Amino acid sequence: MRIVYLTIILSIVIGSVLSFTPGQSTVFFDDFQSLSQSRWVKSVNSEADFEIRAADNTFDPSDKGMVLPQLAKRYAITSKLVKPIDNTGKELLVQYEVKLQNGLDCGGAYIKLFQDTENFDVEQVNGNTPYSIMFGPDKCGSDNRIHFIVQSKNPITKTFQEKLIEAKPAVKTDTLSHLYSLHIKPDNTFVIYLDQVNVYEGSFHKNFVPAFNPPKEIDDPSDHKPVDWVDDEKMPDPEAVKPDDWDEDQPSRITDPDAVKPAEWLDNEPEYIPSPDEEKPSEWNDEDDGEWEAPMIPNPRCQDGMCGKWAAPIIPNPLYKGKWSAPMIDNPLYKGVWKAKQIANPEYFEIENPYIVEKIGAIGVEIWTMSPNIYFDNFIITHDKSEADRLAAETWAPKFKLEKERQAKEEEEKAKKLNPELSLVDQALMYIDMFTVYAKENPVPVIGAAVLGLLPLLICMVKPSSSAAQTTKANTTAGSTNTTTTTTTKKQSETPQIESDSSEEEEEEEEEEKPKSKKRTSKVN
Repeated sequence: MRIVYLTIILSIVIGSVLSFTPGQSTVFFDDFQSLSQSRWVKSVNSEADFEIRAADNTFDPSDKGMVLPQLAKRYAITSKLVKPIDNTGKELLVQYEVKLQNGLDCGGAYIKLFQDTENFDVEQVNGNTPYSIMFGPDKCGSDNRIHFIVQSKNPITKTFQEKLIEAKPAVKTDTLSHLYSLHIKPDNTFVIYLDQVNVYEGSFHKNFVPAFNPPKEIDDPSDHKPVDWVDDEKMPDPEAVKPDDWDEDQPSRITDPDAVKPAEWLDNEPEYIPSPDEEKPSEWNDEDDGEWEAPMIPNPRCQDGMCGKWAAPIIPNPLYKGKWSAPMIDNPLYKGVWKAKQIANPEYFEIENPYIVEKIGAIGVEIWTMSPNIYFDNFIITHDKSEADRLAAETWAPKFKLEKERQAKEEEEKAKKLNPELSLVDQALMYIDMFTVYAKENPVPVIGAAVLGLLPLLICMVKPSSSAAQTTKANTTAGSTNTTTTTTTKKQSETPQIESDSSEEEEEEEEEEKPKSKKRTSKVN
């Protein structure tokens, strides 16, 4: 019942969500509730199509999103903006929901904000289409990170280079709805939020590789290290002499000269002996089976290990010194670590405000994934963070809370399954609760099973009325007594299968008779 109540509450919340109206600072918003206003287009380079539908196991079937249903496919789904975005002097907030309905084995669930170019075509988007920002979760093997990549333009060469953050904030790979937010600020800083929690913040000037701005000076390519340059800070002492008592031939380990064989040591006692308790089986034939041998067992006299050939233990050699080498001293010729001369970088440029990205003309999901049924929802691009926060509070937050509560309940139920101390009543209530939840989430198979289960009962309920009708008819025609009726009913109840077949045949005969009666009546009239 708790799930039902929560569903009702969520439905009320969803009712208010559907009325969400973005403010003037929001330049893009799509919650997929109005398909007529949704402008997502599949590229010809997309290997599979997308679907607009509710998430699996959802609390509200009317809450729709974009689903990428197939695995091992490359998707390219794009929505062109009504007006290009220029974030000069403005905050830029990009936010969306992701629900990994089947987890994330290998692939991405990130988005791309494509550059506003003259030849941009949503139907031709592919992996090489220039973008301004790439943001979102990506995982494959041990590589698990939230991407934030900027394609920055070199003002000298006019070419673009990818700049990515050094840090690797971890993604959430469970099946809950998660909220990814990127907040870019005009002071050249940024913050990445996961479920409205700050997971990483940094600077455009300090936390990207390669850096947005190249170094002002570089090594002189024409400068070379002199031949007589000495790089060695230390050197062997040329005046050192090996001591006369230094024996380089001594081994590192020797046999212990002081060791003595214990008096109780049994030199001739084997470690294993034939089992004295075993006898040759009576059916054993030496000619066919070979000579019989008793199985070997550990020698009980050797339990302390003092059997067999004795040898003195090996110990470290106290006279060992190893190979002699002269001690190291400061090198009088050392000049330090050589470095090439620095010259002005001919390709130097300075991007004063790298937070300003290339104008954004479209938003898209251009990914490859090995996980099916990735669900996206509630995309928003805005210059006002409070707008994104308001949307999250009205959509993602209540849904995420219910999902967490359901997850906790499922984990509790799993724990109860493993608890043998539950009473029969508690176990019965647990399974009833589990069935209720399952029926809520899977109504079709449950209804089908219920119909099949009730079908025999319905047949049994139909049979007595049919039998009674036939018996009454017989009594009316032949003038039979109540005793005959009782006897007939009793026999019918004792042979249900035969009665069922007979009743069906009689009903078919009645159905055949009805048209004939109608025809007769028609003739009379």
